Amino acid sequence: MYSFDYHRPGSLASARALFAQAEDPMYLSGGMTLIPSMKQRLAAPSDLIDLSGLAELQGIELLDSDAKIRVGALTCHNEVATDPLVLERLPVLAQVAGAIGDNQVRNRGTLGGSIANSDPAADWPAALLGLQATVHTQDRHIAAEDFFHDLFETALAAEDIVVAVDFAMPRRATYQKFRHPASGYAVVGVL
Repeated sequence: MYSFDYHRPGSLASARALFAQAEDPMYLSGGMTLIPSMKQRLAAPSDLIDLSGLAELQGIELLDSDAKIRVGALTCHNEVATDPLVLERLPVLAQVAGAIGDNQVRNRGTLGGSIANSDPAADWPAALLGLQATVHTQDRHIAAEDFFHDLFETALAAEDIVVAVDFAMPRRATYQKFRHPASGYAVVGVL
């Protein structure tokens, strides 16, 4: 791993200011993709800006007269999988989150980090598209169909921070996944 400066800002505004001042910064949430990439020398940011302490990017709430559920970008997969509101109102979301990786990944990985990475074998892209989600950054609202551009490529600009994702609540839905036997990633995932 290359050397880098580590920052843990106390607010979204501080994180953005640090990003603007750094030479080649990257945001860090759960680190499930970024840290292994750095270990393999595939990524070498000058500064890591750790968002994991920002309470404003965490949590789950009901919106729009009970028509949508908002999940904060730093909400880890296991929180989504076990949240009483999600289990009652949008159980397919809990099903998706519970199918991700193993328990260690579900306890550390975040919704925002996963979708920002845009891995085609991840579970969240199918959920965002199937549930007509809207991705919120600090400045924009991006419909799921406009968010994912290609393999590991999204509509996010380098300085964008995913703040939350709103999921519509269908009457019925299920998530099915054909797991890769070694990695647990979805060879195919359908919502």
